[in-house]
Amino acid sequence: MSLKHQFLHSERTILYSYFIGLILTGTLLLSLRISWSGAGGVIHVPVVDAFFTAVSATCVTGLITIDTSLWSRFGQVIILLLIQAGGLGIVTFGMLYLFLPKMRISLKNSKMLQDSFVAEQMSRGRQIIKSILSTTLLVELIGAMLLTLSFSRVGTESPVFEGIFHSVSAFCNAGFSLFSDGMVPYRSNLLVNLTLMGLIIVGGIGFVVMRDLRRKFMDWRRPLLYHTRIMLLAVPVIILIGFTGFLFLDTTAVFSTLSRGERIIAVLFQSITTRTAGFNTVDQASLSMTSRWLTLVLMLIGGGSGSTAGGIKVTTAFILFIVLFRGVNERGDIRFLHRRIASADVSKAAMFFLKAISLLFVSILLLGLVEYTNSSDFTASELVFECVSAMGTVGLSMGITSELSFTGKLIIAATMFAGRVGLFSLVIRRVRDRADALIEYPKGEVLIG
Repeated sequence: MSLKHQFLHSERTILYSYFIGLILTGTLLLSLRISWSGAGGVIHVPVVDAFFTAVSATCVTGLITIDTSLWSRFGQVIILLLIQAGGLGIVTFGMLYLFLPKMRISLKNSKMLQDSFVAEQMSRGRQIIKSILSTTLLVELIGAMLLTLSFSRVGTESPVFEGIFHSVSAFCNAGFSLFSDGMVPYRSNLLVNLTLMGLIIVGGIGFVVMRDLRRKFMDWRRPLLYHTRIMLLAVPVIILIGFTGFLFLDTTAVFSTLSRGERIIAVLFQSITTRTAGFNTVDQASLSMTSRWLTLVLMLIGGGSGSTAGGIKVTTAFILFIVLFRGVNERGDIRFLHRRIASADVSKAAMFFLKAISLLFVSILLLGLVEYTNSSDFTASELVFECVSAMGTVGLSMGITSELSFTGKLIIAATMFAGRVGLFSLVIRRVRDRADALIEYPKGEVLIG
């Protein structure tokens, strides 16, 4: 059996095994006494909270039931390693799936050709992984240096570790913070805000775009990929929509009481962080209902394909937006920027969106049933916000995560896993689907509308 054939049959198994292994290992390590600071006289944290934290870190979400600052340094290092391994894991699987050639080797081909193909696949896979690791470490190093400088100026306890931790957390779009109030104390710190926003954007656009931009920088005559052109157009538009919405539609005192400069930074940060990053410089529970709905939409969209970000992805939302307002032609294609997006890609985007919405609906329904059965006083808005944040692997919360019931925490943990790993696995085509694509069935007439 060829390497490609093995990969196609085992890719889902490897993907799930990797993340489940990380989660179980993280749960075990965070349950140890050495992982807890001993705050409040507690010897070690409950297993459900250790499990929840491990899932949130591995799935780079940022929802927490225990303040991250209360973990010991050992526990914080474990969380940091889980964030890094989870972020790199999903990107590596995504890049290998996108870039390993989908060519088939006939049974008639010689053994030499098959061996050559296997060697080529392995070599290209190593190059992709090496590129991902080098790019990640370089960007995170630059971010860590800038954040360390910022934290040193304000006199924090451990500026170097805090700089490294928040750089990795921001680049991986995890949203974990070592500060109890999140990034609220640094709302007016321009360098901290710009560094975090830069890391979030770079980590969220995807390695396909970063790889293409690096090649473009080395050779200006080389044209950009169509995917890169769409991302460079769509991401600023989404950020601008969020910025404009939060700036003019929020009727609460969350932004209006700030000075003009601080308000601009806070609104821009809110627009960027809602797309799966999870850091906060304002209280999410104090936002107006309009701002909450806008936050839900941005959290659901997420970042770019092949990135550390979650959500349904920018390109999916972009395709659906074009279909909504312009429709498709007689062949089911859409045209944009002098290119044709095939009907197969349009169908994939629609399928991906519908499956994500279905998973989200099940999560909201189950969480609502469990919490209302336990006589919790959470509002529907708070529960929906929590589920969307978990599905989009964002990490923003209206403050109810730690108050959820035992079963409620498990539901949110499952939602985070579905949003990070489950949605990606939906993109991987099954072998049966590939076989069905070769069969032509008679056309059936269905009435629409």
